[in-house]
Amino acid sequence: MSNLSGNQVQEIVKELENSVARPECLTCDCFQGLLTQLELDCPEDISNLTSRLKVPTEQMHGCLGCDPCPGGALFAQYLKSKTNHEC
Repeated sequence: MSNLSGNQVQEIVKELENSVARPECLTCDCFQGLLTQLELDCPEDISNLTSRLKVPTEQMHGCLGCDPCPGGALFAQYLKSKTNHEC
């Protein structure tokens, strides 16, 4: 998934938002990590898609171990599609 487009990011962010099961999901480092990775991978400025969901580092918490962790599952799915490798 090289050259990630803004439209692709928009779809991933929409899926990420729809995956939120609890308010704690929004501050999970899995959720926040995916947002940061998308910003790194997209050459376009996508802050209009990500900034409203980002939280300061001090508000983040480690994964609570939800099974599955919605943010973690989407992050793993994204990374697999980006590398075309199975973990």
